[in-house]
Amino acid sequence: MFTDVESQLESIEAIFAEATEDGLKLEEPHLFSFYFVDAEIEKLGKLGEQLEEHGYDYIGVFELEDEETDKPTGEYMLHVDKVETHTAHSLAERNVELARIAQEAGVTAYDGWEVGELEGEEDDENAEE
Repeated sequence: MFTDVESQLESIEAIFAEATEDGLKLEEPHLFSFYFVDAEIEKLGKLGEQLEEHGYDYIGVFELEDEETDKPTGEYMLHVDKVETHTAHSLAERNVELARIAQEAGVTAYDGWEVGELEGEEDDENAEE
């Protein structure tokens, strides 16, 4: 899904357009959250530490639950944040980079991103999976 820039642009541009209509000023820095999934907590923890060395905030690893039954799925999600300014193109490039890093780390998947206001600003969020 995040293997190349071009295949993501239309979807990111649509999300950015909606966010802009909702008042998000994407030309300014925002909090970008990035997610990774694997069945092994240790792999995700190591990846979180690696990303932290590159300026990401390591938020944590969380157990995933089935949406219908609320039972554990046996998979875990790593959540990291970074304050950045992105265009649709630069975010697509970041997604490709993070998917490559996940693959190199042996992690099952880079699972996508969210953008939200920085602390103290209005709390709008838009997601891409």
